[in-house]
Amino acid sequence: MKRIFVALAILGVAASASAQNMYDAMMFSENNYYGTARSMALGNAMTAVGGDLGSIGLNPAGSAVAGYSQITMTPGLSFSNMTSTYAQFGTDVQGSSETTGKTRFGLPNIGYVENFETGNSWGVKSFTFGLVSNRTANYNQRFVGYGNNQYTSRFGEIAVAGTGYTPYDLGLGNNDAYYDSTAPWDVIAAYRANLISGYDSTNNYYAGSTEFVPKDGMPYVPGELKQVVDVLSSGSKQDIIVNFGLNMDDKLFLGLNVGIPTASYRYNEFYSETPANPDLFPITFTTDGGEVETNFKGGTMEYERTNDIDGIYAKFGVIYLPTKNLRLGAAIQTPTAYTIREMWQWSAASTYGNSSFNSSDLSPLGDYTYCLRSPYIANFGVAYTFGGRGFISADYELTDYSVMRFSELHEDFGDDYFYYTNECNRLFAGVSHSLRLGLEYRLTPEFAVRAGYSLLTSPEKHYTNASGQEINASMFVDNFDDLRGELRNASYYQDRTDAVSFGIGYSSPGSFFMDLAARRTNYPDSNFAPYYDYENFDAQGVQKNYASPRLLNTRNIWDVVMTLGFRF
Repeated sequence: MKRIFVALAILGVAASASAQNMYDAMMFSENNYYGTARSMALGNAMTAVGGDLGSIGLNPAGSAVAGYSQITMTPGLSFSNMTSTYAQFGTDVQGSSETTGKTRFGLPNIGYVENFETGNSWGVKSFTFGLVSNRTANYNQRFVGYGNNQYTSRFGEIAVAGTGYTPYDLGLGNNDAYYDSTAPWDVIAAYRANLISGYDSTNNYYAGSTEFVPKDGMPYVPGELKQVVDVLSSGSKQDIIVNFGLNMDDKLFLGLNVGIPTASYRYNEFYSETPANPDLFPITFTTDGGEVETNFKGGTMEYERTNDIDGIYAKFGVIYLPTKNLRLGAAIQTPTAYTIREMWQWSAASTYGNSSFNSSDLSPLGDYTYCLRSPYIANFGVAYTFGGRGFISADYELTDYSVMRFSELHEDFGDDYFYYTNECNRLFAGVSHSLRLGLEYRLTPEFAVRAGYSLLTSPEKHYTNASGQEINASMFVDNFDDLRGELRNASYYQDRTDAVSFGIGYSSPGSFFMDLAARRTNYPDSNFAPYYDYENFDAQGVQKNYASPRLLNTRNIWDVVMTLGFRF
């Protein structure tokens, strides 16, 4: 028997796979700009506007526009909401919907820029130096899904994943199985925790603790299971920016950023299966005293992963004023060179009617460091000012994810460990487009109102083969040799992320200013599978191949921030 892999949307299949794949590379590379309350309220359409510390991450030339020094601090609250609906076969909704939320306090922006006047009447009239920290990603979310299933099982699937490995490989009489064999760690943990209950050496298959094996038959799920999955992620990405800017004749502004992004990502996935009627799940254990019969009462598996990320990039920008009211801006950011340390661990536990067979296991802590080259980014903006009453602005941003490339921390000239993944990045990750719009209107010299909108497209592509069947990124990696010559007719998924924002601002006659902003970001729906599809059977031994469950996830985030600042 083999795993039948079904590829899903960006959340992927049960994060049992490592983070060294296209989906996580996109997640670590993508920017969801925060900045100051003013820049957020304007939808971050600030490439041609400048003058605000939130705009510096978009266009380094923005620091030279203001003509004064300033310091800002922006605390904020983030409210993540996720509604998950359980679908037993991936399509038909069988379970209920569950809405979960996660709240986080943070500091999306803090910064300081010093403006130095040269005293020149022409040429370089001033230059700036700044140090700014802007948040560029928020990884906080949680979703919970549950439902009843009498056709497939996580522990049945993981038993199939053990095919090809001996009991010794999985830990029978081998305390060093995690390092002595090539078996996946989740399979070893499940076996050692009695979630894989038996081995048929004649037919070369294992059975899960949730499966019954009839004489001369195939394993099947004999009754209804309550399945629960709880997934929690946390963390953020913050860009530490060293900025330099030049003001040329109050018409041309130039800027350079050296960016040092740092990120922390934490992922936890908890899964459980509990029989509605344990009497339908008999299990026979072989002991030194003979065979002992009991019943399976429940099992759990948990996966934890952390990623600590550091990088460096450069960004160049320009703002030009062809007329008094019109501003044009552009910036380009080099690919970021990331170093990523990844740590992970599996745990598993089982409960039986005869408690002497209860068991649990905890894998070692895995630890691996690798490198990632992220995409380059190009920004273009235009803004039109209405005297001292306000302005309207528009930005376009292009990000080319096809250049993403994994590499080992210390590369040699041997085998390319990431060859398949990098080919997937090149073929299935394309260009993402972002449109941002902003409007500011000053009600009085002290008070202003603002509004913004942003739209981001997905960079993920898919293909068809000669027969018209869809081929996506996960299928390609899983069947690389068979599919790499079958790709036809590339097209993009139509997923969209959009955000609406609004805010107010107060600027005192002196140096103090304060801004408030709120933003709602709507993410595209995504599917999550708690386990892979696998070959499964009914009580008569007929192969059915029911699909594994899916969770349909709908997500949005509310961000509320306040900027306190001083100009001098």
